[in-house]
Amino acid sequence: MFSIRISLFVFLFLLLKTVLSQQKEAIIIESKEFDQEFNEAHKDTLNANKKNGLDEKVKQISNNGNKKPLNKKPTKKRFIPFVKPMDDVSIKDYKIMYLDGSEKDVDTSLSIEGEYTFNFLRKDYFEYLTFPNMGEAFNKMGYNFHEQPLTPQMGARVKHFGYFEKEDVPYYEVPSPYTELFFKSTFQQGQNLDATLAINTSPKFNIAVSFKGFRSLGKYVASLSRARQFRISSQYQNYNKRYRMRLHQTTQSLENQVNGGLTNDSDYFFQNAPNYVSADEAGNPILDEDGNEQIVFYDGFLDRNRLGTHLKADNILKGKRYFMEHRYQLFPIKKDSTVYKMSVGLRTSLENKTYQYKQDKPGKYFNETYENTVVVDSTMFNTIENNLFLSFKDKTLGQFNLDLYHHNWNYSIGPNEYEKDTVLSNEIKANQIAVQARWEKEIFGFSSKAMVYKSLKNEYATQALRVNLSRNIIKDIILGASYNYRSQPLNFNFYLTQSDFREYNWENSSLENQNFKTQSIFLSHPKWGSIKADWTSINNYTFFNNKTPLLQLNKRFILEVLQTDKKIDYLKVRLDNRLDFGNFSWVNNLQYQKVNQEENTEELLSGPLALNVPEWLIRSTLMLTSSMFNKALFFQSGFTFVFFTDYYADQYNPLLAEFVTQNNTKIGEYPRVDFFFNSKIKSSRIYLKLENISSPIEHLINVDTQYDYYAAPFVPYRDFSIRFGLIWNFFE
Repeated sequence: MFSIRISLFVFLFLLLKTVLSQQKEAIIIESKEFDQEFNEAHKDTLNANKKNGLDEKVKQISNNGNKKPLNKKPTKKRFIPFVKPMDDVSIKDYKIMYLDGSEKDVDTSLSIEGEYTFNFLRKDYFEYLTFPNMGEAFNKMGYNFHEQPLTPQMGARVKHFGYFEKEDVPYYEVPSPYTELFFKSTFQQGQNLDATLAINTSPKFNIAVSFKGFRSLGKYVASLSRARQFRISSQYQNYNKRYRMRLHQTTQSLENQVNGGLTNDSDYFFQNAPNYVSADEAGNPILDEDGNEQIVFYDGFLDRNRLGTHLKADNILKGKRYFMEHRYQLFPIKKDSTVYKMSVGLRTSLENKTYQYKQDKPGKYFNETYENTVVVDSTMFNTIENNLFLSFKDKTLGQFNLDLYHHNWNYSIGPNEYEKDTVLSNEIKANQIAVQARWEKEIFGFSSKAMVYKSLKNEYATQALRVNLSRNIIKDIILGASYNYRSQPLNFNFYLTQSDFREYNWENSSLENQNFKTQSIFLSHPKWGSIKADWTSINNYTFFNNKTPLLQLNKRFILEVLQTDKKIDYLKVRLDNRLDFGNFSWVNNLQYQKVNQEENTEELLSGPLALNVPEWLIRSTLMLTSSMFNKALFFQSGFTFVFFTDYYADQYNPLLAEFVTQNNTKIGEYPRVDFFFNSKIKSSRIYLKLENISSPIEHLINVDTQYDYYAAPFVPYRDFSIRFGLIWNFFE
């Protein structure tokens, strides 16, 4: 059924593209009509006297020619938009813009950056560990706490990896209809499509329609993933670009079957496939004549669908958002200029989200339930955000932005069995007003940036400060430093949670804000790469902690909310480097991390660390770049090696859709090698990838090699797989 829906959408999408492409001719006709109108209105001015070079005086003479000529009032000059001829249009004229003011051109190049981002999130996975199926959770191996939203969020943060926030929605400006088709194969059954159609019906108005949908069955029991995300965005600006309006609407649904990971027995079979130690009825290993354990060959569990899991349930995140922005430019530098010193505007966003966990047979994995019936936990989150902003730009004073925010949050719990005996509230309603100031200026050769954010009410308040300085110290060498401070509230899952499971009900209204202070220094060179060091001090770090007793580990999953009063120091140093040798390139990303936390000898929080990351994270790519068939085909091919040291990786809790800190099971210390062959023909790019080829190679060399690669405790990383896809850009 999903395949039929995708095929139908592609047909309708291409049909719509064909119809809208006819607007190109309409735009040309409109432009010609405008030129004719302008020439007609100014024909007397445009007709110069060929003899003496002087303009004729405009006269109106009556039919009998006896009346005195009347001077015609000069026609008011109209602003003439410049419409670039299509013969002069290049790829640089196809613009993609975002809410934060950033802008980029449509990229049709074939690059290693494109290889790293050819995935479900369209982002670099360097610090992510992907789960077995596409569209599942992503475990983190590194953190940047200052990339988080400034305001409290809904919770169920794992489900938001693939969710389009308002900052993620692009706006377009294109000289001709533009289409992008993204396709990538999934695991087992399914397909993945991300399609965008953008068109300017006139130089003033653009509309873009996007659909992202996928279905992937997965190799493990109860791991089906699917998503449907519809986006429509529009941008209007008048001819002199004084007024601009942006709006978008999104409808999103991200659905996953969740299984809770492998059971202890299945985890053993996963690691040891296809060889197992023969055992008697009592479970004792059977020895051969030499006293060695007898090995039984059985490759049945290489079919991952035979491995048992803890549960079969569904968690779903649905969201709908309406957004509008108005911006009006003030104070032109000179008459008829399109460059302005000041602008004012208003942004309004209305969004509602629903998260639901449904389990037909509760079982005992999350401990006892109030009623041994179907578990349906749901959470609603409605937000209204208004942002009044002022922007001022001057050569002397620099760029200055002032924002006034009003937030309204309504976080509520859906009906459940716990409500029969509850003394907890079932919703949180809050309002917040905040101001933000941003400034940019070039001072004495230093590129200076600063930001201050301050909430005006005490409830769920945020304070933030950011200062960035950078300078070109030697030719092409840039040195920079920054300071970031942030005190912000938690997501609402920490404050209030209710469930049909008895252990998953709490209200923590006394939790304090988390505080992050980060000092950074970086050095970059366009040829030799860059190095950056971040030192972060964390106070009041708050996390979900796995408190399951050791005897019940991986049989039960019980957690608690903890806020440590111990200071945590987090060091992260990253090196990015690329070396080119003719047609060969060597691209390296090397990251070192260290966490220092004071230990509480009386209560170790079920372990020594609340924040866990691998000490070393390495990615190295060796590739060949060349062309074939008289340069008609351009290609890049090579190997990518990934390795990280072992650490106490966070455990995934599918009930809350959150990661949970644990200090009992380590993962890591396994090499991962991918082979890729990517090619480009005109504006189409084709991708072929052999993922995790190191796994079958290891077993060819030594059949006794264990499958020890995991994405989280008791959740395996992806097996060897062959995947392909393409990105096809159309320019009418």
